Order: sequence, then structure tokens, then C-alpha cells
Amino acid sequence: MELSRRFRALKLRVSLRYHGLQTFRAAIQQNLDYAQRLAAAIKDSLVLEIAGPVELSAVCFRHRRKQDVSEEMRNRFNLALLKRVVSRGKVYLSNAELKGKFCLRACIVNHLTTDIDAVVPEVLRAASEIMKEHGS
Repeated sequence: MELSRRFRALKLRVSLRYHGLQTFRAAIQQNLDYAQRLAAAIKDSLVLEIAGPVELSAVCFRHRRKQDVSEEMRNRFNLALLKRVVSRGKVYLSNAELKGKFCLRACIVNHLTTDIDAVVPEVLRAASEIMKEHGS
């Protein structure tokens, strides 16, 4: 949020005064906790992997695919997976590229986020659909 003009800063100041600093701290902590919960669910999955450290509220991960496929094929599969997940409309993910690897990216920044446990099952269902369609 740009704060170079006084009126823009007023919105933030009024929100802080009305809700209190603790409300904002609690919302941020909730997002950080959700990110850790999502990371744990990904680590528990046999076919998903964490692609980078989860230090804030962004979780980058990918589908492992088979060990005998090229990195390019894994990247293409994960791109198709992202498109499928988003098109299904149940969860929203974006993407990131880390060290040449295409990753799915969940960034939890909304205080209204509640169903973080839906992400992994939704990604796995979408991956299963794609594999069935392509006979993988």
C-alpha cells in the first residue's frame, strides 16, 4: 500500500485504531500458521514436494511425477496441474520458478482464508485427472 500521500495513510491509521494492533498481529500469525500447516501436509504427501523454505506465508511446491522423466516434462506437468487446479475453482494457486523448476505457489495473505486443508486434496485430484487423461 502506498503511503506517500496522507489520505492513503489515513485508511491504514483508522484501521489500526479501530481494530487494534493485536488484531493485525493475530491475522498475520494465522496466515503464517496456515502456511506451516500446508507445508506439513505437502511433506506428508508421497507425490508432492516442497520447493523452497517456508519462512513467511508463501509455500512453493510441486508434483514429483515419475523419477524417470525429464525436468522439462515435470515442469510441463506442473504447469498443466496449476491450470487444472485454477480452472476447477476450488482453490487458487499461482506459480513461481525456483532454480529452473516450475512450482505451484500458495500465498496466504487474506485474513478470510479458512480452508487451507483443501489445497493438497484438490491438487492431488487434479493431478489424478491429468494422469488419467494422458495414460500416465
